[in-house]
Amino acid sequence: GYFIDTGKNKTLFDCGNGTTWKLEHLGESYTEITHIFISHNHPDHTADLIPFLFANKYPYNRKRTRKLEIWGPPGFMDFYSALNNIYNDWLNPEFLQVHELEQSVYEFNDFTIINKPGNHSIDSLIYRIECGGKSVVYSADTDYCKNLAVLSKQTDLLIAECSMTDDKKVKGHMSPKDIIKVANEAKPKNIVLTHLYPICDEVDIIGQIRPHIESDIIKAHDMMELNL
Repeated sequence: GYFIDTGKNKTLFDCGNGTTWKLEHLGESYTEITHIFISHNHPDHTADLIPFLFANKYPYNRKRTRKLEIWGPPGFMDFYSALNNIYNDWLNPEFLQVHELEQSVYEFNDFTIINKPGNHSIDSLIYRIECGGKSVVYSADTDYCKNLAVLSKQTDLLIAECSMTDDKKVKGHMSPKDIIKVANEAKPKNIVLTHLYPICDEVDIIGQIRPHIESDIIKAHDMMELNL
């Protein structure tokens, strides 16, 4: 999961395994999250919705007092309903609202969300969040596509998946050559590589990219915090 604090809201992009526990270790309460934007329904992006929603339904020593909005791609309502049915309505905490994204731009009280389809094995969304003159783009799972380059145009931070090395390239995911292409088209100020498979730890993945781009680039790690 990727957590963004915009001041008036606390937002998650995806909710993969361990997100709830890691939020607590960052000093952020799961009862204070106001929005979750799901890119697609694969388990590594949704697995912690179960403990997250269960914890909000039965919070320990605390109480949710704020609305929680979960937004997902087409089909997400069916996905959520199936989960909630399996767990006997235990994933339906107070103040929860679940939506499917039906348009490309949404205005909230202190941020704007822009979304476009990515290029993955199932429908997956790329997100751009804008707040106070700053922007962050979250690629989620995608191969190179024009939508990613368009949304990433001169963004302050591009959180980009880079699952494999070029020689192990997998359809529906990016490798260093794809990152270079996006970076040179979109000119993001900063890039953080994420969704890295173990093979990416065996090579200098940053070294394969940095000489060919103008953006600053680093690898993500658990519990990383950045200020914009």
